[in-house]
Amino acid sequence: MKNSRQIAPNCVTITAMRIASFFTAALLLAVSALSADELADYTKLMKAGAAANGAVRKAIGEKDATTAAAKAKEMAAAFEGMAAFFKAKGKEDGVKFAETAAAAAKAAAAATSPEDMTAALAPAGATCRGCHTVYRDGDKFKGL
Repeated sequence: MKNSRQIAPNCVTITAMRIASFFTAALLLAVSALSADELADYTKLMKAGAAANGAVRKAIGEKDATTAAAKAKEMAAAFEGMAAFFKAKGKEDGVKFAETAAAAAKAAAAATSPEDMTAALAPAGATCRGCHTVYRDGDKFKGL
């Protein structure tokens, strides 16, 4: 008579596969949650950078150099954060886009006339367009 407590080898394999599947699914959920948090942080930076960019341009139009310089510094900080995000993702083109925009904002903050501020910001517009072409599809991110 066979021992009823004996476990068939294929039952052990099936149990091991179920456990592995469970842990794989749990890991994927944890990674996707982290990615959602990263994208939320990036979205905050993007909105801050865009708002500061608009505020800089408005202040330049109003010939308010003090406000323009302050908002340009905020813009630079936001784009530096975006550069760090892209660096962590291994997206060198994204890093270059963000660093170029940050440098333009810093140059605008250092400029002394509205005309010089406008000229200093010019590279930022091209980098925004270039980065959005690669990493945005309407309101959705792509390629990250």
